[in-house]
Amino acid sequence: MNSKIVICPICGKKTLLRIQDGGYLNSYPIRVNCFYCHALLKGVYVIRNSFKQHGLIMFNADIEEPDIECSVVSGVLTQDDSIIIQNADYVAEISGELPCKHIMEYKGGLPSPIFLNATDNLGSIGKVEERKKRLTYFNDKISDWNRTKSTAFQLLDEGSIEFISIALNSRYAEYYYECDHYLKSLHCLQEIVLDESKYIFIEPDCDTYIIGLLEEIAKVDKEELHKFCVLLGGSEELLRSYRKAINVFSSFMGIYENVLPAETFMRFKSKSTDDKCISTCSFSDIKSFYQDSYESLLSLLHIPVCFDNFVIRNDFQKFNSCYDDTNRYRGVCKGVHSFDDYRKLDNGTRVNKMNSEPYQKLVDIPANRLLRNGIGHNNIKYDGISQDVTAYDLKYPQKATTKTSLMEMAVDCIGLARSSVVFSELILFMLREEFRRENVTSITHPRFYDNIEPNMKCPCGSDKKYKKCCRNAFDILVNTNKKI
Repeated sequence: MNSKIVICPICGKKTLLRIQDGGYLNSYPIRVNCFYCHALLKGVYVIRNSFKQHGLIMFNADIEEPDIECSVVSGVLTQDDSIIIQNADYVAEISGELPCKHIMEYKGGLPSPIFLNATDNLGSIGKVEERKKRLTYFNDKISDWNRTKSTAFQLLDEGSIEFISIALNSRYAEYYYECDHYLKSLHCLQEIVLDESKYIFIEPDCDTYIIGLLEEIAKVDKEELHKFCVLLGGSEELLRSYRKAINVFSSFMGIYENVLPAETFMRFKSKSTDDKCISTCSFSDIKSFYQDSYESLLSLLHIPVCFDNFVIRNDFQKFNSCYDDTNRYRGVCKGVHSFDDYRKLDNGTRVNKMNSEPYQKLVDIPANRLLRNGIGHNNIKYDGISQDVTAYDLKYPQKATTKTSLMEMAVDCIGLARSSVVFSELILFMLREEFRRENVTSITHPRFYDNIEPNMKCPCGSDKKYKKCCRNAFDILVNTNKKI
C-alpha cells in the first residue's frame, strides 16, 4: 500500500489515499469525492509504464506526503503501534482491481490492506488464481484495444466496411485473415469481441455460453428464419442491427477500466454494497454508456422475442399472451398479434414484457427502466460519498422511483456489454444463414472447432456435419496459416 495526501481544490480539506500499488495492471483511474464538499478528485495511478512517471498523478488536486507520527513499542512498526497521519482529515481506499470501503473521516491508524479485506470474499485459492489470470489478461487486451483494435470497430460504426479488412490486416488474434467479404470482416470483429469479453461471463463461461447458443440456434427452421430476415429488411438491416450491438461492446471498452472492480465484486460471495464502493469511476463516467446501451439493446429485443416465438409457438409472428394488454387505443387493448404490432411498442413496454422464455433469458438485458428515465431526463441525484444513485418521478419531483448504488450500476454496465455479445452472435448467425444462400460462407471463432469430429454437427450452427461445412476452411487456416 502507498499512502498519499491529496488536497481538495475547493475546500482545502486533505484526504489520505491508501493506494494499492502493485498487482496486475499497468495503471488505473482514480475517482474519489471530497468528504467535506463532495468535489470529485480525479487522477490516475501508474504502476508500470515507460512513458509516464510511476505513482499517483492527480488532474485537479495537489499532492503532498503524509506527515506521520508514530509511537513504536517493540522497535518494529506493527498494527499495535500508534500511528497518526497529522495532515489527514479523511481517508479513502483506492484500488483498480478491488471494491473498497467508503471514504470516511480519519481517526488515526492505518487500515489493513485492501486485498486482505477482500480475500475472504474471493473464496478459494482457485478463485484467487483466476483473478490473477483475469487481470493479467485484461491488462494485455486493453492495451491492444486502445492501440489498434478499436479502429476496426470505429470503421464499422461509421459504415466504412470496405476498410475493415485493412484495419484487420494484422495478427490480432491467433490467425491471419483476408476479409474479402464483409461477412468475413464481421466474423473477424466477432472473434475480437469474444477474446476481449472472455471474463465478463462468469457461469457459464464465455465459450460454454456461446457454444450452447449456437447449438440452440441451429435447431431453428431455416426457411422460417429467412422469412423473418426478409421481413426485417434483409442483410442490410441485419448489418445495421449488428452495428448497434457491436457498438455497445466497443463503447464498453472505453469504460472497462473504470468498472473493473465491479467485475471482481461480481465474483464475491457476499454481494452487499453497504460497505463497498468503487474508486475508479464516478456516476458521470458511466451514465452515458448505461443510457445509450439500454436504448440500443432494447431496440433489438424483437430478435430474441421472435426467436422465442419460433421455438415455443412455431411462428415468429405469434406472440406470448402477456402482450394482450398492450397497444391500447381509446381504452381498447389491441394486443400484439403480428411483428408490426410489436414494433409499435415503446422500449418501456418491451422491457416490462421481457420474460424467462429461452432466448430472452439468454440475452439477459439488465434493464432498469426507471434508472434510464432518470438519466435521460436529468431527473437523478448522485451522492459521491455514499455512492447512492436515486431517480425521481417526472410529475412528482420529490418522489423517488428507484435507488441503486454506483457499484450495482457498474455491474449492470458489465451485464449490458455481455448482452451485446450475445445479441451480436444471434445477428451474425442470421447474416451467415442469409449469405449461405449466396454461397458466401465464413467460419465462426476458431476455438469452437477444437475437438470436433468430422461427423459431429458444425460449431457454426448450420446444423450440417462439420466435414460438409467448415472443415476445409478451418483446415486451411490452422494447418497452413494461409489467408482465407
